[in-house]
Amino acid sequence: MTDARLQSVRTQAYTLPLAVPWRTARGALTRRDGWIVHVQDADGNAGLGECAPLPAAGTETAAQARTTLEAWRHRLSGVTPVEALDALGPMTGTPAARCAIECALLDLITRRAGLPLRCRLGDNPQPSIPVNAYVGSADPALAARCAAAVAAGFKVLKIKLGVHAPDAERHALQRAVRPMPPGVSLRLDANGAWDLRAARGWLTWLADMPIESLEEPLSSIDLGSLQDLQRQAPFPLAMDESALAMLELPGADAWPVRRLVLKPMVHGGALATLAVARRFLAAGVEVVFTTALEAAPGRWLCAHVAAAAGPSPAHGLDTGRWLAEDLGEGPVVAEGACRLGNREGLGIVLA
Repeated sequence: MTDARLQSVRTQAYTLPLAVPWRTARGALTRRDGWIVHVQDADGNAGLGECAPLPAAGTETAAQARTTLEAWRHRLSGVTPVEALDALGPMTGTPAARCAIECALLDLITRRAGLPLRCRLGDNPQPSIPVNAYVGSADPALAARCAAAVAAGFKVLKIKLGVHAPDAERHALQRAVRPMPPGVSLRLDANGAWDLRAARGWLTWLADMPIESLEEPLSSIDLGSLQDLQRQAPFPLAMDESALAMLELPGADAWPVRRLVLKPMVHGGALATLAVARRFLAAGVEVVFTTALEAAPGRWLCAHVAAAAGPSPAHGLDTGRWLAEDLGEGPVVAEGACRLGNREGLGIVLA
């Protein structure tokens, strides 16, 4: 069977309100804006991808993404999907736009082949991946949200720090942990809210709590300080947004902490993200995949990438419920896991 050429490439803008504001140390979001990229070949096979820029997470601006999508919309028509993939290049300045175009092409290719996307991305993809619950910031209602997540079967609960006053956050954490059953742990994310002194103080305070990991403890990147903090911490420290400035270290074995957090939307798509993940996994660094608060297509992509990477700690896919509206049915997360079926491509039908 010949590889039919692309006949149609179009984009569709969306705006989705959040059910409640998404609060971090960098501010609050109340909606998500982006585009869906649709591609179709001459045989009628179709694919889609999502472009959801979020500069605070490390992507381009919406204006930059729109310009790139429009430029590539014209360049892709008339070539085969494989030729289009080869032509993309790194597009390092506009990773969210690149992610959407690549995803749409991969979705088309794997739908045409009758394969789930994860089966093209990895030789032995996982049928089910562990997922953490996202329970928001450490506010007075944290304990109730943690209890609900535990009742729903989650074992890892992610909490944003650096949003409220430190004493208030510590009080909220104590109230949340007190009734927590054995086997449940907290994944904390400071989003770069602390200086070195504050980070050391938090690590000391957290020493006797059930902490699974701590992301982005420092407001500025300092390899020596990160190494010192990791030596102090009895649990993994993780780099997420600041990782973009550190991925070109001489080798993955020079990574200063025990974990790396990757977002396909931030790193330019599935293929580039998996290449980074495999380099760090080979050096003994833990890798976790998470969304950038995308709609259903972006969450499906993240799930397939995580499944292709192999066994790992819980991933950050429990973000769809923060959207008041969505673009289709996203990955189903139940009892702390996402079980991927065998639908072709991304496995999504838009609403």
